[in-house]
Amino acid sequence: MSGLIAFDLDGVLYSAEPFLGEAYREAIANVNAQRPGSFPRVPNTREILDHVGWPVSVILARLFPTIDPAAVELLFLETVHVIAAHVERREGILFPRVAETLCELQHAGLTLAVASNGRRQYVETVLSTYGIARYFTELVTVDGGERIQSKADILRAYMQRERHTPAQLVMVGDRTSDVEAARDVGCHFIGCDYGHGHREEIDGAGPIVASFGQLPDVIEAMFGLPPVQ
Repeated sequence: MSGLIAFDLDGVLYSAEPFLGEAYREAIANVNAQRPGSFPRVPNTREILDHVGWPVSVILARLFPTIDPAAVELLFLETVHVIAAHVERREGILFPRVAETLCELQHAGLTLAVASNGRRQYVETVLSTYGIARYFTELVTVDGGERIQSKADILRAYMQRERHTPAQLVMVGDRTSDVEAARDVGCHFIGCDYGHGHREEIDGAGPIVASFGQLPDVIEAMFGLPPVQ
């Protein structure tokens, strides 16, 4: 049986937590250099992580609700470049057994996709830096055009292109945004209890794994796939 497995990026495949606070500090400093005093404070890493999983525009609107929109727009543009530079220096973390497990799933005949609210430059930088881009079908991202405004739109685009139905799709994620996307399109969901989210965000939505390497067994049971060789 064929299947399409869509993975969230942050908190599922990869973690930017080690550098995220510093990256925002750098990006804010760069904006303040252009527009002095625009951002009086830098949010701490926990504050930022609590919003990871949503589109960057939503994250910034929540973190800086009273800041001049023009300054926030500058920060929107600045963060992607600063964060990508940290990724390229391998300052983040690819979770254990990600590459090996993706290889196993691909060899089982599954189509693998990344369904992230991150911008294309960020997603591509993570995949290329850690050598895992080859496991995934061509990216669909939220900055890919007017038709793609949400993670649910990303899932629909993958289903249409890869000719899969909701019954053949599994969304793998760690946040409320992933659960909502899966429910919106009517597909399966597997929760990751090692990422950035809180357990209550994924409880009751589907099976839960404690590590990435547990996914093949859970997917096999869900789809009735032959054992991975």
